[in-house]
Parts: sequence; C-alpha cells; structure tokens
Amino acid sequence: MIDPQQLQDAKRALGRLLRELRRGRGLLQRDVAQRVCSTRSTVANVEAGRQVVDRVFWQQCDTLFDADGGLLGGYDAYRRLQERYQSERAEAALRARWGTAAVRALESNETDPGLVSVRRRLDPTARSGGDLASAIVAMIGQAAHDARTDHTLVAPGGRYFPGAPMAVEVYPAVDDGRIVATIPRTDAGQRWRCPLQRRLVAGRVSTAQGEGVFALDSRQASQRMVGIGDEVRLLIPRAYQLDEITAAVLWAVANLDQSLLLDDARLDASRAATAEYSRLRRSAVSGDIVQDLEDVSRLWLGSAFCAEHINRQSAELTEMPTFWTREQTGEEASTWLLFGHKLRYLAATAARFNTSSQQATRVFCVPRAAVDPTTQSERILLLLAAALMESFGIDVAVTDEPEYSALPGLVLTRQRAIVATWIRADGVWHVDVTGQRAALAEYHDALGHARAHSVIAADTAGSRLHALAGYLDLDWTNLRNRCAELGDYGLAGIAEPRSRLLSLDGADRACRFVGSLP
Repeated sequence: MIDPQQLQDAKRALGRLLRELRRGRGLLQRDVAQRVCSTRSTVANVEAGRQVVDRVFWQQCDTLFDADGGLLGGYDAYRRLQERYQSERAEAALRARWGTAAVRALESNETDPGLVSVRRRLDPTARSGGDLASAIVAMIGQAAHDARTDHTLVAPGGRYFPGAPMAVEVYPAVDDGRIVATIPRTDAGQRWRCPLQRRLVAGRVSTAQGEGVFALDSRQASQRMVGIGDEVRLLIPRAYQLDEITAAVLWAVANLDQSLLLDDARLDASRAATAEYSRLRRSAVSGDIVQDLEDVSRLWLGSAFCAEHINRQSAELTEMPTFWTREQTGEEASTWLLFGHKLRYLAATAARFNTSSQQATRVFCVPRAAVDPTTQSERILLLLAAALMESFGIDVAVTDEPEYSALPGLVLTRQRAIVATWIRADGVWHVDVTGQRAALAEYHDALGHARAHSVIAADTAGSRLHALAGYLDLDWTNLRNRCAELGDYGLAGIAEPRSRLLSLDGADRACRFVGSLP
C-alpha cells in the first residue's frame, strides 16, 4: 500500500532535482520560468514540492538542462505512483463501505445500482451503468394512473459529474390534443417556486405508443397554473415528454448546476487567482491550486481560460485554421451546449474565420471504445455539440482512431499551433503557442489524416450529422423530429438552469439546427 507520505516524498524529490539542476546552471527561478513559458511562482512551488504541473513543463525543463530524460522520467514515475495511490484509495473506500463483494463487483463490472454509483464516484474512468432515461422508464411503470406519486430520481454521476438528485411529482393527465395535468390546489405551493432541489411537475397519460410522462420545471410550472375550483390545471407542451433527449439535457443541467452553485464564490476567487497567467503565451496550472473546487468547476475554469487564450492568440493568425477538440463523450461535450462562454467563443471564432468561400473545420477523436460504454442520452449530447458547431458554419470531422486521443486541444495553421487543453489535462489547463517545426509536423500529420479519414465525411452539414447519428447508433429521424419540437419551445421549460454560468442558448440553437435539416 502506498501512503500519502510516499507520494509527497516523491513530489519533493522531483522538486529538489529541478532545483539542483537550476542552481548548477546558475539560473534564477524567473530565468527558468521565462525559458519554459511559466511563472516564477510555479517554478518555486514545484521546487518546494507543492506542485507538479504538467508533463510538457518537465519535458521543456529536461531539454533546458540537458537532463537526458532524468526530469521527464522522474515525472512519469511520480504519475504512476499517484495513479496507484488513487486506485488503492478507491478500492479501500469500496471495501470500507460495501465490503469485499463490492471490489469483486467493480472488477467484474456488475450492475448493482448501489455499487455502480460508488464506482462512478471513486473510479474516474468508470462509465455510467444506468441513466436518467432508464430511471424515468421505471418511474412510469411504478406510477398510479389516477393518483399523484412522488419520486426522487438521481441524475447519475460520471467522470466529472457528481450525481444530482431530482424530485418529480407525477399527476394524472389527459391527452385531448393537449397535455392537461390536474393538480389539487393544496399541492401547488411555495415549494414549486423556490425549490432547494431541482423539481419537475409531470403529467402522466396513456398514448398510442404506451404510457408517457410530460414535465415542466417546477418554477416554470408555478407560472403556468390556472385555478379551476378546488383544482389547478396545468398545460404541459407535448415537446416536454420525458425521453432520452430531454433526459440527456436534464442530466447535464442538473449535474453542472449543482457543482457550479456550490462553488460560486470559490470559483470567482480561483479565477481571480489565475489572472496572472493570462499574459503568458504558455502556462500550465496544477490541480493543486484549485483542490477545493468540484470537478465540474475545474472544468469550467479550464474551459474559460482556454477560450480566452485562443481568442487572444488567434488575433495574430492570418489564415484559416483547423481546430482539434478533445471531447469524446456526451458528458464532456455538454459543456459546449451549456457553458455560456463556450457559445460566445464559437460565435467569435466563426465570425473571425469563416468567409463566403471557406469554413473552419473542427476535428473530434471519438473511438468506439469511448462510444460503446455510454448511454443513448450521452450520445445525443455529443451529436448536439457537433450540431452546434455546424450551425455556425464550422465543418465537423470525426476520427475513430484511438491513437489520436492524446493529442492536445489545438488551433492549427501552417506556421503556428495554439495549444489549449482542459479536458483530461494533468492540471486545470495547459496552453501554449508554438512554431517549432517538429511539433507542427506532428500536428499537421495527425489533423490531415483525421480529416481525410473522417467517419462522417460528407458534403453538407445535414449529411455529416446524419452519418454521426449512425456512428453513435442513434435514430436520426426520431432525433430530428424531437429536436424540431424542442427547438420551437426552447428547453428552459423543462431544464431551466439556476447557475449564472450556464445557458440553454447553445442547446436550443443545436436543437433548432438539427430540426431544420432535411
């Protein structure tokens, strides 16, 4: 078993080696920082064993000091030790809470809901064993036809998502061309207007296809009620049927909202603390400096910094770039649809680069190993993120070759690469600007091959998205029809965000775009 002191000792030993090499060359910490595009405080923290930062930092230092792989090898050894430590902690936590049987369940990928939930929280590589759509189907089966029923569903966790509870009140409803739920006046109280927990108010009806549940966000429902005698009638748009697409958005919004609201004040402080890095062309921030933040908040911070970095550096570009993006799952891609700054970034880059004769290209690496373990809802989010980009005139390409998964986030031209990585980064972000010939050659080879062998290659946006739906095993016709319905109404009626950092504008735009395709 590895104890925390071993990990700290390894971190300090790595820092001491860097200090000895620096002093041997007669350099100050600020000298090293300037040569590897970092900050003096980062070099000081690394030497003191307080930070480790990313692999690129150590690669640059190894070259700077002619360490012949000593620094880079030391970093890789530390990362292996850290991964073993985290794995042992996860197993110990499973044993403590669930016993030895849980460890066997983890190893054999059993699907007991309790163990799956723990596995998702403790193992960052575990995929969701169930999804919100499945929970909704189970809820429909349990609900009485003629009486109110209350449920607490859990929007499952994931690699970054913590898992979020959601209250659902289900009332009898009729379908007379409209979905009309009948609610006792005593039920339509204050808890709908200011719920501490996300709450849905739903009507249950029998349809030609079977039982269906149509829902509104409780705050939206409180504004739409009409009192009739001792009862309240609630009209619920048919577009808000609970199915895999609405479950996908609810899943993402509930998880993102919960974390961002919890960290609101700390996130502001963390963003102010990282402002010093904005003047640098290259920086990498260790997760240690935001260790009190939720994983979702770290994603938001890294994403916002990388978007600003690209906007600053791309002002110098004089030719059409190719973008490389690292999102591989719906959980990761949901940030494009829901982080407010991501939509502004897409609009700015499209306006900056797209012309009447040329369109920018954004390339995804989505191997089958990333697709197969995910739910239909997650795949829908990934497709909608691609649709959002296509709606701005950005051509999307997808490679299924896993060898490219390690490529950093990029904005690439013939002479320059703007690096911006925040998904699956060693720390919160890693950004850089390079014109090194070896790096550019590698990036051009990778992006050129990926574009030439895209699994969704086609001449039009509609054809590319149709092909992507096929690759993700989604029903394109049903998805297009449902997106048209939801695009008309907007998703706020069922999934209104609470955090000021979230917006449904991107998701609405993506739905309208998919719904408009032939």
